Amino acid sequence: MSAEMNGSPHWYVVQCKSRQDARAEANLRNQHIPCYRPVRTVQAIRQGKRTHVEESLFPGYLFAYLCRLTDSWHTIRSTRGVLRLVTFANTPVAVEPGLIKDIKRRLEQHDERSLFKPGSIVRLAEGPFKDLDAIFSKADGAERAIVLLQILQRQQQLNVPLRIIRSPD
Repeated sequence: MSAEMNGSPHWYVVQCKSRQDARAEANLRNQHIPCYRPVRTVQAIRQGKRTHVEESLFPGYLFAYLCRLTDSWHTIRSTRGVLRLVTFANTPVAVEPGLIKDIKRRLEQHDERSLFKPGSIVRLAEGPFKDLDAIFSKADGAERAIVLLQILQRQQQLNVPLRIIRSPD
């Protein structure tokens, strides 16, 4: 008997209607259905102001923790914000058991601000200052950082993309 058929709950992928991931998650939770929508905080400009917003890691999808024998699958399909359960040959397919734990772990570890500590030496990998060493000052949002670079006998602050910063080898 497969693990899916033994009556124990598993994670399944739910496809949401366009731009309704959060709505689907809230409505599923209101029905006491455990679900997980991996999100990350990103910097965005709203009404001309820089702000932090939550963005789905997998836009249009979330995970629901369901038992094939005891949970009502019909209510999931008719939930506001939900388009359908992802299926293979018209059968919902359970996600690998460790995948959700792995996603949660990676999201916790992927906080870019923890990659470099203030005061640590970093190397710029692209741009006009390629291969120069700088001092990491702080993260500036989810995708940028402020570094201190010695230019013309003065320490200058530069705002650079986080993706071009490397540890010196």
